[in-house]
Amino acid sequence: MTTENLYFITFCVGSLSEALNKSASQVYEALRSSGLLNDYIIPCYDILHSFSKEYIVEDLTEALKERGALV
Repeated sequence: MTTENLYFITFCVGSLSEALNKSASQVYEALRSSGLLNDYIIPCYDILHSFSKEYIVEDLTEALKERGALV
């Protein structure tokens, strides 16, 4: 994992936390336990980081819903 990946994960967690009105630790745990962190966010960093904050929040929220992990 690179420094850029870590910054992006922090951005995703913070953005989702704000949008869902949940703590960063709750959002991080949902992303980790659902597999989105290691199976989607990190491997797709090169593509995902080029999208807008709004798109990323919407995309990750939908993915969490699909996996039954929405916090």
